[in-house]
Amino acid sequence: MKKLFASVLLLLASVASAQMPTSTVPLPADIAAIKKANVLVVAMTKKDNPPFFSGEEDNIHGLDVEIARRIGVLLGVPVQFRRDAESFAEVVEQVRDGRADIAVSKLSVTGPRLQVVRFSDPYIKLRQSLVINRLWLSQNSQGREVYQVIRDFNGKISFIRNSSYDTFARINFPNAQFLPEDKWDVIIDRVTRGDIAAAYRDEFEIKKIAFEKPDAAISTKTITISDSVDNIAVAVHPKAVQLLSIVNHVIKNEYNNIDTKKLMDRYKAEKK
Repeated sequence: MKKLFASVLLLLASVASAQMPTSTVPLPADIAAIKKANVLVVAMTKKDNPPFFSGEEDNIHGLDVEIARRIGVLLGVPVQFRRDAESFAEVVEQVRDGRADIAVSKLSVTGPRLQVVRFSDPYIKLRQSLVINRLWLSQNSQGREVYQVIRDFNGKISFIRNSSYDTFARINFPNAQFLPEDKWDVIIDRVTRGDIAAAYRDEFEIKKIAFEKPDAAISTKTITISDSVDNIAVAVHPKAVQLLSIVNHVIKNEYNNIDTKKLMDRYKAEKK
């Protein structure tokens, strides 16, 4: 009887085993595609932007590089950095049309970009800032406080072409004369000389001017706009919902306390 009972149990176990699925649970489509390619393609602009990213291939380094590699570790795939984008706008397009899986490129969240890609939680929140020519400010204040001059700003203002500040400027300073430029150094030189009234960018990039060009303070004044925030985040394809949750996990657990001071510390360390 015992032998018969044991035989019945063995038969039932064999039947149950045959009925169990042999494959694992299917992965979400966005993760499955990355696993199949066995690489996470990360879009960045062509121009170095320390301490966020600089260098090429094995020598590439920076905050954004670290974040991208941590995402790759969670996915279990190597990371490939794509550095052929001429502008921040092109970085977004590479994610939107599938040429890259994510963009980690000191990328600001803007209304137009939100319409074509998904953004992670911000890993940095920077205040927007202006560098204003002191002579222009003096000539146009006419007894008004600085904040009043800025609120009604109607001078020549320059910013990086196709950057988030191209968008922010047209929203925040509708009466200004807009002069997009490809090179930030050219913009700062023009403000310093008085060719234009102001340069517009985030507080970190403005602080770098004092470190790199201390003489600029003689002819310019820095103004931080406390109620205007530039959220820096990772972009993913609109359908990459599961990938976005992985990105947010990395940011929440490892990169949620970065501020301007820490960025400057990183930047100065790289310059030594």
